[in-house]
Amino acid sequence: MVFIYSHNENSEGAKALAKEMKARRIKHENSSFVGKKTNVVINWGSRNLPDEVLKSRVLNTQEAVGKCANKLSFFELVKVSKDGPRVPRWTTSSKEAISWITEKVTIVARKVLNGSSGEGIHFMTFDDPESFVDAPLYTEYVKKKDEYRVHFCAGEIIDYQRKALRSDRRAETVDWRIRNLDSGFVFVRDSVKLPDDVRVQAEKAIKISGLDFGAIDLIYNEKEGHGYVLEINTAPGLQGETVTSYATALKKLAGEV
Repeated sequence: MVFIYSHNENSEGAKALAKEMKARRIKHENSSFVGKKTNVVINWGSRNLPDEVLKSRVLNTQEAVGKCANKLSFFELVKVSKDGPRVPRWTTSSKEAISWITEKVTIVARKVLNGSSGEGIHFMTFDDPESFVDAPLYTEYVKKKDEYRVHFCAGEIIDYQRKALRSDRRAETVDWRIRNLDSGFVFVRDSVKLPDDVRVQAEKAIKISGLDFGAIDLIYNEKEGHGYVLEINTAPGLQGETVTSYATALKKLAGEV
């Protein structure tokens, strides 16, 4: 049987996936779930699985989730990989980050390493010394034409989307550096084609991730022709066709079809 254990019991993505797959969700408290080797548990973003879950076959081990869900751990994984994906320049040293200011680049101070949707992001700029803050991770801001989310399962890309501004939002009122739901951006797929290097970098991220499935966030700098991986989501939000894409791929991986 297939079950789903989510890091957050209220995860709408996990609920949608469970409904589409007709899979049972495992409770965090007072659970009657009994683990056994014939069970398959889809780990939706948890870095700390219950002992009963660990008795089953787990898709996305807690170790792999831990490495990829934490932004610093993921960048460190890329650093030690022989053929890892391209990521923005990064450092954990505030002194080094401040030294980049002389290049007149914008620095992204990431004050939250396990956040999502831009949580904990703070911009540091050369013309505003008061913008400098302490953070566990700093990355260079890379200008982008577009931002993509590439979904994968069993080592293969199963779906992809591009972030686009909602039609009811005026472009001049938006901070284009952070493209999330709160700032008026949504995922679209109609007529979306992945730039070649975005696909290449996504495939490299898949290979080193150790994950059975996930969603990679990438940006594309058209002037350079380069894609950059920003992070991998181990519990991505799911809606519409993406739910079906995951359900179909995970059923196959779990041996249900």
